[in-house]
Amino acid sequence: MKRAASLTWLSFLTGTTVMASEMAASRLVAPYFGSSTPVWAALISLVLGGMALGAHLGGRAADRTESLRPLLSALCLCALTLALLPFLARALLPGATAALMGGRLAEALGRVALLVLVALPPLLVLGAVGPYVLRVGLAGVASAGAHAGRLSSASTLGSIAGTLLAAFVVLPLLGTARTMALFAAVLGLTASWRLGWRWRLPTVGVPVAALALGVHALPRSPEAVEVAESPYAFIQVLKDARGTRALVFDEGYAVQSIHRPGLPVRGEVFGHYLLAPAMAQTAPQAPRVLVLGLGAGTSARGLRETYPGAEVVGVELDAEVVRLGREHFDLPAEVEVHIGDARAFLTSDARQYDVILVDAFRFPYVPFHLTTREFAAAVASRLKPGGVACFNVGRYQQERAVVEALGATLATVFPEVQAADALNHSNTLLFAGAPGLGERLAARTPSLPASLRPLAERVAGELKPVPAGEPLTDDKAPVELLTDAILLRAFSSGKGLP
Repeated sequence: MKRAASLTWLSFLTGTTVMASEMAASRLVAPYFGSSTPVWAALISLVLGGMALGAHLGGRAADRTESLRPLLSALCLCALTLALLPFLARALLPGATAALMGGRLAEALGRVALLVLVALPPLLVLGAVGPYVLRVGLAGVASAGAHAGRLSSASTLGSIAGTLLAAFVVLPLLGTARTMALFAAVLGLTASWRLGWRWRLPTVGVPVAALALGVHALPRSPEAVEVAESPYAFIQVLKDARGTRALVFDEGYAVQSIHRPGLPVRGEVFGHYLLAPAMAQTAPQAPRVLVLGLGAGTSARGLRETYPGAEVVGVELDAEVVRLGREHFDLPAEVEVHIGDARAFLTSDARQYDVILVDAFRFPYVPFHLTTREFAAAVASRLKPGGVACFNVGRYQQERAVVEALGATLATVFPEVQAADALNHSNTLLFAGAPGLGERLAARTPSLPASLRPLAERVAGELKPVPAGEPLTDDKAPVELLTDAILLRAFSSGKGLP
């Protein structure tokens, strides 16, 4: 009975370790490759593939011996590798990201392959636990079915516990690297308990050291003044020699918010948002504006600078981003901030707005549920008559599949939709509202601040109607597939992304 209980506990613990490590691993690769569905799919496939092969090899190994010692020794090595994996990722993956964006696909794949080779042995060992403990335990039980069911149940319950503990407790409190180190330490302590101090000291000592040093395992730009991990992203606040601060997420190839002390908000994309009130049928004086995707508050600050007395309501999914906005980006105290999902907020908020800005684009993807006809209808229902909606959409140079898909979707809801490209390779602004958007902007340009007029004149002259097409819906919105196709063509060309 004692042996059966120890095997059940081992099954539970390995199930916990697998799922906790998988949750942490998704955060481990996010600073380099993002946290999109394709990244998740690749990660899950790697984990399942490694464990499937491990289960096959573990069953064969168990047939050769009834001793648990080889498995425990392998689990000790597994714990050591898991604890060190975040530090190895920091050494390999930044170069992989730069190589991928620069079109050096072979170098990028080589660096990723090295990390996979290191991560594969722990997956093999964890996958081997199930068949191994099943075979070893059969010698001491009367019912093979009950024994198998008990081990399978324990492993599944452990997986549930690992998922919940990692997602809701350990990752938010300790961060990615220290989460992996903590679970590695527990696994190492359990596996080495019967093996003596020669195994126990390194197997527990290395994860404990990794736990203490975990903050150094994540990337940090030389310009970073603060880094933070949230439930949604790895975040850096960067400051250059001129004092300009930028907020970047994960792979850092797109600026989410920017602050130039002493200068008004006028840069590309953020400056475009400030033009939306001038396109409304009612002349902008103190407009009420809803910002879905507040970030650190650049657009909100710019709106209040440009339209004194403007009432700005911001919705941001990530509370950590709002905190950084208050501390580093002068997010105005007058901005009414709500933490949560943009679409859920629209459902619960009954107010009407002169302008709604949708800035949920996060390089290189935009959340699909914020691109559909149903979401566009929800936005339109919260606009005052004659109000304007502005959507920030990603593109790559002249690759406009996502822009055209979202534009066609908006055109099924709004009377007029016009597009204007930012002077970069990756952003197009879609303006939607009553007919005459460009004409109203041109007529009101002289009343705008002098520093904003050149941009207003350019946009008024460049606005173009969007082509018709099949709208995106809640049932079918393949925006990630469209984005992946664009990225694949860019990388296969050998030019990468600028």
